[in-house]
Amino acid sequence: MNDLAAVIFDMDGTLVDTERVSQTAWRRAAADLGLDVPERIWHDFVGCSIGNARTMINEEFGDLALTDRLFAHQRDLFFEIEDEALEPCPGALEALSALSEAGVTLALATSTAREHAILTLERFGMVPYFSSMTFGDEIERAKPEPDIYLKAAARLAVDPATCAAVEDSVNGARAAVAAGMRTYLVPEWATPTPDLMDRCAAVLDSLHELPACILGPEAAGRLSVEGA
Repeated sequence: MNDLAAVIFDMDGTLVDTERVSQTAWRRAAADLGLDVPERIWHDFVGCSIGNARTMINEEFGDLALTDRLFAHQRDLFFEIEDEALEPCPGALEALSALSEAGVTLALATSTAREHAILTLERFGMVPYFSSMTFGDEIERAKPEPDIYLKAAARLAVDPATCAAVEDSVNGARAAVAAGMRTYLVPEWATPTPDLMDRCAAVLDSLHELPACILGPEAAGRLSVEGA
């Protein structure tokens, strides 16, 4: 990690399991409206901005009013399910704690708007880990464009090439790679292409593996023993 200036985390589906809640809400909303939405669209929604997601539904069904109803209903269902079902992703709190204890600068780059993202992070005690946070309502071009990662690096006053990014989605990983960052992908809903996998520093099964990737196995092991 000797040349690493910071580790920048995505939030949805990476630190907090919002994707599982979101996917449940999307499917229920579509069923309630009698819509047969292709599975490829649900998968493309992972790591996608609201604007791009709306475009996909508009193109699929050609009914702007229907799109409005679907998105409004999904939002209501999401908040209902979120109250009971939302949890941190496996290894998220452990990874944040281990990296923070090792003195690594941590930052956030989430497509979610500030107001909702802060509430989600506060719910699980994650806010204090971050030196800087960048939100989706602060940028013009969403992932897979690199803007949010470039802005996050600029706020830390570091070269993007000296940063690592942690993502769960194809769009997010593409954004981080395009920003020139060392990218760690922890996919759940998304299936990365072989080309994207080759461009990532590693594809992980969970965030439990991240500290060893960033710090090295010995350093991560020492922290684990000390924290036990």
